[in-house]
Amino acid sequence: MLNSDRLEEIIDAVTAKISLANRMGELESLLESWGLQELIDPVPETSASFYDTRKDGKIVIIGESQVKERDLLGIVKNLGLDKDRFEFCLDYDAIETYNFKKLQWDINYRLVIVGPMPHSTTGKGNSRSTISEMEKPDNGYPKVIRLGSNRLKISKFNFKELLEKQQAENYI
Repeated sequence: MLNSDRLEEIIDAVTAKISLANRMGELESLLESWGLQELIDPVPETSASFYDTRKDGKIVIIGESQVKERDLLGIVKNLGLDKDRFEFCLDYDAIETYNFKKLQWDINYRLVIVGPMPHSTTGKGNSRSTISEMEKPDNGYPKVIRLGSNRLKISKFNFKELLEKQQAENYI
């Protein structure tokens, strides 16, 4: 039997995977892979689970990274995106005091890309983590995307792949 803290971590991780699959239009296949196809709602979703913002709004990257900001900006430039749209907070200690509330209910922020960060930051509210807080529906945050598959990680490859996907979907 798991202790309640570990169980809560697992629930948060599963919830994040479900939320990401939903945003990427892959929820049906995820539920089918878990043998839960009976939960698939035949009615199409009519509203986003995040606060919709200006298409040309800022893109924020928050999370500890071994990749340098200049390297990430090189990827941005190679994809033809305006580097002035991007804000970075890649220092673990700076993340603890980052003003997450500035992203809430502000149409000038389009996307929040998150990597590894402390669970305890100034923006977590009553949630287990700040990421969970920002992912809550109708909470006024722009679209949030976690970087990494099994664990959060900012790499050149996954950063580029994410931006290319958002461009292909005409989101950014």
